[in-house]
Amino acid sequence: MRRLHLHHGLAARDLSTKSIRSARPCRRCFSRSRTDHDLTPFTRRIFKLPSAPSPPSQQHDDLTSFLSYAERISLPQTSTVYVGTHYEYTVLQSLRHYALALHRIGGRDDAGIDLVGTWHLPERERERALRVLVQCKALKTKLGPNLVRELEGAIRQAPVGWRTGQTAGVLVSPREATKGVRDALARSSYPLFWMMVELDGTLKQALWNARAEELGLGPLGVETRYGAGAVDAESGSVRKEVALTWDGGDIPDMDLVEQSLLRHEDQWVKSWGVDWSKVDKEALLDVVERIFPDGQPEPQPDGSLSAVDQSKVLAALREK
Repeated sequence: MRRLHLHHGLAARDLSTKSIRSARPCRRCFSRSRTDHDLTPFTRRIFKLPSAPSPPSQQHDDLTSFLSYAERISLPQTSTVYVGTHYEYTVLQSLRHYALALHRIGGRDDAGIDLVGTWHLPERERERALRVLVQCKALKTKLGPNLVRELEGAIRQAPVGWRTGQTAGVLVSPREATKGVRDALARSSYPLFWMMVELDGTLKQALWNARAEELGLGPLGVETRYGAGAVDAESGSVRKEVALTWDGGDIPDMDLVEQSLLRHEDQWVKSWGVDWSKVDKEALLDVVERIFPDGQPEPQPDGSLSAVDQSKVLAALREK
């Protein structure tokens, strides 16, 4: 029988194999702008990350630009388009705090997928970043197990770059998962997550099945944290929220991950010891990918490349 790992700050009786721990106040952090930090195509090639998809709209690409656009065209805040798009951008921004780099997609061939991206968990932050497909359900109605079947279908129709054995499906909703949803997640042969993210971006519940844990996510866990100064308007108590953790510690947010990737890229460039005014980086990477199709040449302890690997690549580059 498949297991389901369920973690949230709502009802402790529902917990299974991992416990929730009270911790220091949680600072919920939205990045200033996703597009300010997006990785370049060259960086994506170095770390074998899928290409960023084309945005579904030329009018907006984050929550701030969408709100400006909605105000400009007088889009009703109660409309399905407004509610759905606002929630997708909120989820995109909120989950950056846990090292998820997500992009909105759309169109007739999106297979019902709202966001695609990569999850840069510690020990997986470079070449082994987990691919994720996200469906956002900003619905007030009760959500049933049919949503799990829809997500499984979306995984089978994943876009190019996400058709790998390292791809997980994520259902996100402002509602808590029902028993039917939990049972469907546990039965699924696909690696699946459920995240309850409120309309303001607060993470309140995280569930994943045993198949997801098989992707090397054993250290993934949660803590219940108390928002600094955040008081629930109805109860008057300090609001609780869930924080994802890795091996008991905080997961570096996506801003820090991107800074780390860029540092590694800079080290990679310097490791060749060539005059870049005479060598094209893209052409060099073309040769590296041809000679080492399964990955980059192994660096030495000081980060430099072996003389054999360097000479092999540079000789092939000169022959072009």
